[in-house]
Amino acid sequence: MKKIWAIIAIPILLAIAVFSISYYRTGSQKTSQNEKAIKGDWVTYSVSKITLPKTSSADSMKKILDVNPATSDKITFTQDTVTFFEGSPSSYQLHRKQKQISVNNHSYDYALKQGGDSLTLNISGADEKWKTYYRVGSRLEKRKQNEIKTAEKEQKASLSELNKTWAKKAEFIDNTVKESLVGTWSGRFKATQTTALGVAWAPGVQTLTFDTENHITFHASSDNLTNFDTQAITNAYASYQINGILGLEPSDHIPTDPEKLLSIIRSLSNEELFSRIKLISFSYDVTTSAGTISQDFTLSGLSYKDGKLAFDEPLVITQCGDEGVQLSGETTKVVPTT
Repeated sequence: MKKIWAIIAIPILLAIAVFSISYYRTGSQKTSQNEKAIKGDWVTYSVSKITLPKTSSADSMKKILDVNPATSDKITFTQDTVTFFEGSPSSYQLHRKQKQISVNNHSYDYALKQGGDSLTLNISGADEKWKTYYRVGSRLEKRKQNEIKTAEKEQKASLSELNKTWAKKAEFIDNTVKESLVGTWSGRFKATQTTALGVAWAPGVQTLTFDTENHITFHASSDNLTNFDTQAITNAYASYQINGILGLEPSDHIPTDPEKLLSIIRSLSNEELFSRIKLISFSYDVTTSAGTISQDFTLSGLSYKDGKLAFDEPLVITQCGDEGVQLSGETTKVVPTT
C-alpha cells in the first residue's frame, strides 16, 4: 500500500514543483517586462492658451490678447531610478499588481497604454485629472507635437486682425501721451528711503523737459547722480486698465473671443477711448553714464478734446541703477508747449 501511495505522490509533487517554478518565472518575467516597458524618457505637454500678455512692456502693450505657448515636462526612468522634471534621480519601486510606483514616500497610480508609448500618472488617492506622458521619439509623441503646433498656429491666426487693430490704438495712445508731455515740468519732491543700507536722499526740486524728438533732460537738485541733458528715451509705453477701455469692470475677465473684442475696439472714438482710461502710467528708460534710469510719469484726470490730451498734475517716480533712488511728488508744467 505504501508503495502505491509513493508511486502516486511522487508525480504529483513533481508537477507541483514544476508549476511553482513556472509561475515564479512567469511572474518575474512580467515584473521585468513592466520595468522594461516603463524605462526611458517620457514627456507631457500643456496646451497653448489665449490670454492677456503677462508683462508690461512696449511690445506687450501692443497686444490686447496673446498666445501662451505650450510647455513640456520630462520624466526619465532607468532600471532603478526616476528623475522628475530635471531634478535629482530618486529610487523607485514598481508594484505591478497595485499598478503603483513608489517614489520618496509618495505613491503614483500608473497605466501603460497605446502599445507602451503612453504613460498616465496620478498621485494615489488624489482626485485630480491623470497626466499623460508620451514616450520620447515615439509616433504618439510626434503626433501630439503636431497637434500642439497646429492649435497654436490657429490661435495666433485668430488673434492677428485683433492685435493689428489694437496695435494702432495703442500707438495712438502712446503718441498722444508723448505729445502732451512736451515741455518742462517742475516740482518739489520728498525723498523715499529705498536702499537696504538705509540711505535717505535729501528732498529738493526736480525738473524734466521732453522735446518732440523723444529726448528728455532731467535735473534733481538733491541728487546729482541722476542728472542728465538731452538723452533719448527707450522702451517707452503707456500702461492702463484695458478692462475699462472695453467697458468692463477692473475685476472682470477680458473675453477671449477675438471677434467680440474687435467689434468693441473698432467702435471706439478717440474721445471715448480716453474717457474710459482713468489713469495712465507712461514708462520709459534712459541710459546715461550713471547707468539705466527708469521713470514713470503717471497721469490722472484725463480729458481729450480737439485732438489734445489734458490731465491733472502728474506724479513722477524715478529709479536709478542698483541704488534704488526714488524721488516722487507732484509736478507742474512751467514752460508751455510751443
